[in-house]
Amino acid sequence: MTLRSTDYFRREHADLLRNVERLPTIAHELPSLPTDERIEVVERVTAFLAEILLPHAELEQRVLYPGAERLLGDAGDGGAVAHDRREVRARLVELAAVDPSDAGAVQELLYALHALLSIHLQHEAEVYLKLVQSQQDEPVQRLFRRVVDDDPTRTPAA
Repeated sequence: MTLRSTDYFRREHADLLRNVERLPTIAHELPSLPTDERIEVVERVTAFLAEILLPHAELEQRVLYPGAERLLGDAGDGGAVAHDRREVRARLVELAAVDPSDAGAVQELLYALHALLSIHLQHEAEVYLKLVQSQQDEPVQRLFRRVVDDDPTRTPAA
């Protein structure tokens, strides 16, 4: 497997991880922000979850994990993604309803999201690594192309 054939996934994973790794910093700084800025923070994190992360996880569950399971003969990864999506959606609902003047409640949700999403992205990286290390290039490239082609968040230049 060439690095070029996995470039899209490595970039996407790095972008998601960068956003997820900012959550503890945001949570730490939250008490020093005025309420109107806390509202902006909650809106930005909510938009990231709803518009980027959840569609990414849905695509994984629908396309990547079933394909990986066929190639690897390893069932169960899709169930973990479904669980992660449910948990992220639950935290998203809580985040959308949280009182921004309650910095502690917002912080708690941001730290919980960080933990959940860090584990999810680590699991995703492990699946990519298993595919690249154990499978022939062509079937993995076909699966990756299918994921890219089905990605509604992908920009044409990606």
